[in-house]
Amino acid sequence: MSTKDKTELSELIEGIRQNKRKSQKRLYEMYFGLMMSISMRYCGNRDEASEVVNNGFLKVFLKIDKYSGKGSFEGWMKRIMVNTALDYIKSLKHDFVEINDSNSFESNYYLENDALSDFNVREILDYVQMLPPMTRAVFNMNIMEGMKHKEISEKLHISEGTSHWHLQNARKILKNNIDRTKYSK
Repeated sequence: MSTKDKTELSELIEGIRQNKRKSQKRLYEMYFGLMMSISMRYCGNRDEASEVVNNGFLKVFLKIDKYSGKGSFEGWMKRIMVNTALDYIKSLKHDFVEINDSNSFESNYYLENDALSDFNVREILDYVQMLPPMTRAVFNMNIMEGMKHKEISEKLHISEGTSHWHLQNARKILKNNIDRTKYSK
């Protein structure tokens, strides 16, 4: 980030602390695309993702005083956006599945890298968005965010076994959908 960009960001942060609408609008415009791409990984469609983004920005504006200036502001906002998406997913109780830690998991649902070479990023994202919300959240947290099952279980208030199950379920669903598309071409 250039010195000019850092200065502009510092001024925006200060403006938001003073509850200036122009500063809020400018920050929203600057980061909407990035925050929307994060939300789309967790949400099933654009409307849900927009709701998450708007709620996430509201949290950014309300909690701006908690940003200490240490570390990346963008990283701080990303964390808020991910947590907002997870809160949204937790509110969708209809597909919540609890699995005992003692359950065994299928280990043969790992995708081959060459299987994905026939697809573009948009198609892969579409497949991920078709996953059930909690399964999609666990998949994104583990695969995209690099979180361990222990951390996922704490954030989503599920057992580690349930986290493992959702990841395996995501892999199974993705593999089936990719295979179906691949063989129908």
